[in-house]
Amino acid sequence: MALLIKPGRDPAENWMKAIAKELPDLEMRAWPEAGNRTEVEYLIANSLPPGEFATFPNLKFVASTSAGVDRLLDDPDFPADVPIVRSINVQRTATMCAWVCYHVIRHHRHFDQYRENQAAKLWQHLRYTAPDSVGLGVMGMGTLGGTAARMLKGFMFDVAGWSRTPKTIEGIETFAGTDGFEPFLKRSNIIVSILPGTPETDNLLNRDTLALLPEGAYIVNCGRGNLIDDDALIGAMDRGHIAGAALDVFKTEPLPPDHPFWSHPKVTVTPHYSSNGGARHGVGVIVDNIRRDRAGQPFTNIVDKALGY
Repeated sequence: MALLIKPGRDPAENWMKAIAKELPDLEMRAWPEAGNRTEVEYLIANSLPPGEFATFPNLKFVASTSAGVDRLLDDPDFPADVPIVRSINVQRTATMCAWVCYHVIRHHRHFDQYRENQAAKLWQHLRYTAPDSVGLGVMGMGTLGGTAARMLKGFMFDVAGWSRTPKTIEGIETFAGTDGFEPFLKRSNIIVSILPGTPETDNLLNRDTLALLPEGAYIVNCGRGNLIDDDALIGAMDRGHIAGAALDVFKTEPLPPDHPFWSHPKVTVTPHYSSNGGARHGVGVIVDNIRRDRAGQPFTNIVDKALGY
């Protein structure tokens, strides 16, 4: 039986090389050269063209190389009985947290203004609030969000987390569910979202919820673009209630050329760039599950399709 690889940014050859070190006897194929599709038991992919999943009758799991699995879950042809192996990749966690910390500190320490001052040859100290007086809220407290929260706590920010279900992280105040959302927002001068894309997170930051944030709050989003009502965010920034936003994910990607985010003076845009998880750091969970399958053991790190993550 065979493993078929349709990776994201890292070429299939890199995945093959990394997996071959652990499973030298495993036959591997690179999309679109699938060969005899009845032989494919394992598939690495974030998406396939419409109808393609149904052409693999013997799939045992699909492994996503992306932190989010919404493209798989949104595919009507994805087999209901095939589990999705959740991506676990220390490189993705590290690079995403670095992106988050950069944008939080860039805003907090006025580094955009210092760049302008340099161009104007202006020597000026800009005051900033002591970090432990800045309420910083992380939305999504899984592996990525929890790691980001701990990193930001290390910079002495007053960090809190919000998640769908209760979480406990030492030294970090946590909120959960609908009841915890309003008090979480009201204490957050900076919001960092690493939430997955699910129906429950659609436009979660909208006109009403943005209004709950303290005046001058800043938004950092590298989870999914469905989180933000774009028009509501632009209106809140134009009114001065929201100081600005660093956005890496969007409702439509690539971001359309005529979208106002491109030219808005309070928005920083990056092209779904915040994290990168290469094959070398991502094969572990895939190799482990193939070994478990060979040993007749249940798979681990499986996505809960009902929850979307």
